[in-house]
Amino acid sequence: MAIERNDVLLAAATVLVQNPAASMSEIATGAGISRATLHRLVDGREALLSELSEMGVERGIAAIREARTDEGDPIEAVRRVIVRLLPSVDLWVLAERIQSSDEVLARYAEMDTLLVELFRRGQRSGAFSVTQSATWMTEALYALLTRAVLAAHDGRLARQEIVGVTERTLLAGVVETAGRSPDTP
Repeated sequence: MAIERNDVLLAAATVLVQNPAASMSEIATGAGISRATLHRLVDGREALLSELSEMGVERGIAAIREARTDEGDPIEAVRRVIVRLLPSVDLWVLAERIQSSDEVLARYAEMDTLLVELFRRGQRSGAFSVTQSATWMTEALYALLTRAVLAAHDGRLARQEIVGVTERTLLAGVVETAGRSPDTP
């Protein structure tokens, strides 16, 4: 059976999100390979974490671009983003927990820029509230999606509910409601 490097890395990310202190042996077991095989794929824990962080940003940028955030209804674009980002969320959780290189952090800023522009486009069209900044909406999207994934890992949320819960919670907080002031419940 051929070992797919990306599959092993994604499995390793899941193990590390669930147990940040996991040993290389535990990571290998969680990925369904031997420790020796894991060491053939990566040169130790630091190299693994670095590679996972880089993989996260690459996949995140690709996912946002695939979601075509500059096309169509902004609300539908947000839905596409959530669906496309979901497979990479474990990688971001890890990147947030570890010290990423300046280069990786700069690339994460590229993700932010793409999403901020989506929310600004939605604000200009009247789809999203202007009472919150587009930057905050981006942060809220990341936070809701990562927390939903962590809740699913812990068994507090069914995996198939992640997209819907994230979408409903985010959009209920950013969709403009005509005639309501920000302080009206």
